[in-house]
Amino acid sequence: MIAVTYAAIAVFFVVAGLGGIMFLDHKFSLAVEGRNYSIKGRRIVTDDPYVRNTHRKFYALRVAYSIFLLALLFWMVSHVG
Repeated sequence: MIAVTYAAIAVFFVVAGLGGIMFLDHKFSLAVEGRNYSIKGRRIVTDDPYVRNTHRKFYALRVAYSIFLLALLFWMVSHVG
């Protein structure tokens, strides 16, 4: 039964992680729609300060979301069993 619980937790965190990051990327795309920019890895190539500031904000949200999921994972796993 514990293995099933761990499998359910794993599926939840994969879906929540990918879905949340994709959602934040989509919101960034909508926020800077119509402006010129290019993303190469973690860097953004643009001359527009609005796009640069918005990318910085959304990147910070992605990092905070990842840390939140990691803390939630440790909390959930520690309460199994």
